[in-house]
Amino acid sequence: MAEEKLKNQKTLVEQVFEFLPSAVYLFDIEAGTMAWFNENVASRFGWTQEQLRAMGQDYWATVMHPDDLSTLAKSRDYVVSKMADGEVLHFEYRFKDAWGQYHWIDDRITVFKRDEKGKPVSVVGIAAVVDDQKAHETRLSQTLEKLNLSLSAAKMATFEYDPEIPEGVWDKRMFELHGEEPNDDPLETFRRRVLPEDREPSSTQFMEAYRSNNPEIYIRYRVRHDDGSIHHVNCYGRRQETSTGSRFYGVAWDSTREIQTEAQIEETKAKMVSAAKMAALGEMSGGIAHEINNPLTVIQARSFQLTQMVEQGKIDPEKIKQAAESISKTADKIAKIIKSLRSFSREGEQDPFEFVSAKTLVEETLEFCKTRFYNYGVELFLSDIDEDLEIECRIIQIEQVLLNLLNNSFDATQKSEEKWIRVEAKEYGDYIDIKVVDSGPRIPDDVAEKIMQPFFTTKELGKGTGLGLSISSGIMKNHKGGLFLDRAASNTTFVMRLPRLQ
Repeated sequence: MAEEKLKNQKTLVEQVFEFLPSAVYLFDIEAGTMAWFNENVASRFGWTQEQLRAMGQDYWATVMHPDDLSTLAKSRDYVVSKMADGEVLHFEYRFKDAWGQYHWIDDRITVFKRDEKGKPVSVVGIAAVVDDQKAHETRLSQTLEKLNLSLSAAKMATFEYDPEIPEGVWDKRMFELHGEEPNDDPLETFRRRVLPEDREPSSTQFMEAYRSNNPEIYIRYRVRHDDGSIHHVNCYGRRQETSTGSRFYGVAWDSTREIQTEAQIEETKAKMVSAAKMAALGEMSGGIAHEINNPLTVIQARSFQLTQMVEQGKIDPEKIKQAAESISKTADKIAKIIKSLRSFSREGEQDPFEFVSAKTLVEETLEFCKTRFYNYGVELFLSDIDEDLEIECRIIQIEQVLLNLLNNSFDATQKSEEKWIRVEAKEYGDYIDIKVVDSGPRIPDDVAEKIMQPFFTTKELGKGTGLGLSISSGIMKNHKGGLFLDRAASNTTFVMRLPRLQ
């Protein structure tokens, strides 16, 4: 009766195992082969129980991947020597089916039977085919390898950071960016290496982004290496939710060379701006000299008049007063010209924005041009400008743009029989348009497309740098405005469009 009950229980267990979706088997440790397995093994891998049993001690060598034999041997030794009842051992290996194709197996085994001395003699296992998972892991590993190669080639580091704990994880490259060997405390390295004036703002940026649920963050700070060199570090991170909360994952790179290049570009740009300004003044130099020489002639004449009065003993108080006032007024005019020259010749990029009358700005700039235009027969027309029309700008820079346009118009008029230039200033919504119109030939469309490009010029060799309009356009953009050629106008017309308020 007991044997029949045991037999029924065994049959029931086998029936249950047959319905499990995974492969279930009994492995005979002493024989080194399969003792039993459910139908899933046969249907999935094509082997029959008789075929596997017939392999005997060659079972592993026949159906297991050679690279996995050592793993299997270690698992067997552990089961025999250490495994406790109820303990489950988890491992992976590759199993060859009856058609010669290997499959990745995720296996879990536990002791099924022991001998009278307690030594395991068989195990029961539940195995699942994980080919798709392994293929995904392989693709992921290859992707990560490519990503690491790309990061390495770009000299980029990776980091993790949780501002709340706080806790950080850095790769080797991240430590190198901060001038240290890898260690167990990235945050201490950060505190030790980052310049004091950058340390607190950087930490605050991370914390604010974390608390405001900002999905990404970009910061830049400076670190000092042991040799005293200062390096600029850029960090870009994205916030990700994890099982323990959220943290930032990101990349970092050394932007020192980039910063140095930017500084060199700014320095070169400043030199170019200065050269363009000096070129503009050089073109006006003849007129400016005339503007100064004329008042000096007046001063000399008045001085000679006073000398004659003294030598002849004919002291006329009224005439002396007139001469003195004339000298003073003329000297003021010279001083005004010199002041304008000194202001114009200096760099105005760091000047604060100021309110200035559009009429005053235009008239002061025209002071540089009037005599030159007159000497070359170029008529200058200034349209009526509302005295209440004001612009918020860097005055020196806007005067430079206007002077550059006036110089270009002067050159253009030399090719025309009628030589004239007209300057206008009018409201255009929230903007003010300052227009420079001339009688020169119209600018062809193909030239107009390139005219704002650096180093593009239509002037004769030695007469133009090709930088004037490019620099002027940059100045206007920095003023939130624009510089453009009005192609719809009947005459060549350049427009300086400036917002009334910055």
